[in-house]
Amino acid sequence: MNWTVLRLEALLPLIQALAATLLASALFALRLNRQGGSSRVALRRFLRFAVLVFPIAFSLAALWDARLTLRGVAGAFRGHPRDQYAMGLLRQNGRGFLARDPVRAAVWFQKAAAQGEPAAQLALARASLAGDGVPRDPAAALRFAQASAAGGNTDGMLLAGDLLKGPAPAQAQAYYQQALALLQTKADRGEAQAAFTLGFMYFRGQGMAPDPVAGFAWLLAADRFGLPGIQRVAILLESRQLTPAQRTQAAERAKALVPSHASIEGVRPNGLLLPVNVSHHERIAVVLVQQAQGFYQDFAVEAWAEFRHPAAHIRKFG
Repeated sequence: MNWTVLRLEALLPLIQALAATLLASALFALRLNRQGGSSRVALRRFLRFAVLVFPIAFSLAALWDARLTLRGVAGAFRGHPRDQYAMGLLRQNGRGFLARDPVRAAVWFQKAAAQGEPAAQLALARASLAGDGVPRDPAAALRFAQASAAGGNTDGMLLAGDLLKGPAPAQAQAYYQQALALLQTKADRGEAQAAFTLGFMYFRGQGMAPDPVAGFAWLLAADRFGLPGIQRVAILLESRQLTPAQRTQAAERAKALVPSHASIEGVRPNGLLLPVNVSHHERIAVVLVQQAQGFYQDFAVEAWAEFRHPAAHIRKFG
């Protein structure tokens, strides 16, 4: 049990329960006080009622706050593959009320993968490649990646292509082209995650010659379609690979990729292009990063690269 997270997660229902208890107890005490009695009697009634109401109010608030998690746990034990995969993620990352446990995470992934869940198969492929919760087994990683790819998971296709690039270039190219076609279709419809992944394909040259300008254009388009904060910061880090002229060219290309959206613009503190909808705090963070020593910038880029492409780093260091 992750007791630190448990204490933090309990704060919101605790506050809600306290507020409900105080309100209900005050109303109850006022109602009874109208029937007569001293202030001491009213205070006693208030405290007695609060002691009775608070456990009930806290239980109800906690259940309501955790309703989605509880629904997922119930679904996992009933054998629903998506819920089993979600339980694996909770165990893998140590989220919610659960402590990080890669071994138990792998067990949940295996249960979901056995039912053909592509995301769980991809998670098992990555775990097998890293030796996280299961023995390190590149052959098993390839099998799971191929199974995920067969289920239509584009990340599974890309991982299978990465693993086959050395021993079987033709098969790797086939996986890259399959992923490229699916991602291109989704990105053309304005799906942010597809455009984001497509941008990295162009950066890395997966299935095509490396084209950082086209890659950055798709990353900017993905930002316009809507991305979480960590991925938007990743765009800023990736921009370090381009010259100012290339970033300007990519911004122009991005305008054509999102014709139904506002034009792609940005500000350039210290020469770095910032997507227009990056928050004020993210802009400050990027400026601070730029002002830090080069080692920390390189470390941030390396950490992001390892997060996006673990296979390459495992081959490099493992």
